[in-house]
Amino acid sequence: MVAGIDNTIIVLIGFAGAGKYTIGRELANRTGAKLIHNHLINNSLFTAINADGVTPLPAEIWPRIRQMRQIVYATIRELSAPELSFIFTMQLIEEDPLDHAAFADLVELAEARRSFFVPVRLLCQVDELCRRVTSPSRAAMLKQVSPDMARARFSSKSVFTPAHPNLKTIDVTNRSAHESATKILEEARLLAQSKLDPVNG
Repeated sequence: MVAGIDNTIIVLIGFAGAGKYTIGRELANRTGAKLIHNHLINNSLFTAINADGVTPLPAEIWPRIRQMRQIVYATIRELSAPELSFIFTMQLIEEDPLDHAAFADLVELAEARRSFFVPVRLLCQVDELCRRVTSPSRAAMLKQVSPDMARARFSSKSVFTPAHPNLKTIDVTNRSAHESATKILEEARLLAQSKLDPVNG
């Protein structure tokens, strides 16, 4: 997927409303990678509890979400073609130990597949985040749509910063999905080249 290298995993990390799904879809369309966005995994369970994007979700839902993720990861690990690439999207919070564990699960998946792994933090300023989070298309996907919740999260939490050598951080506040995807692919290609040519990289 990146610079002629198959078997790549890119994970887009950011707050709700940052544009993870839209950017992930752009990346998938341009590269042929499979997009495993968080609501592809979550929404069968969110539908079962009548999630509305505003009412806080019950804490008991998250262990079930993790079980669903593990089934998806096991399927990728055991059944997907080895050259296939994937893009994941996840809201991961620095202050939440469960989110650290969720990221570790993805690292483990990449290692099991011997995938080229690129985590990307997507940062967005709060006013733009609150504007984006109210998009009608988000409600249709059972996503969080409350600007008050988005603002409260922004003021009290921070986007997860994994300790990974391939980590990239991109401010998407003033970038379109196309521009953000282009930037991510440029960064991933540079990383891939540095791995292939460590002396000159």
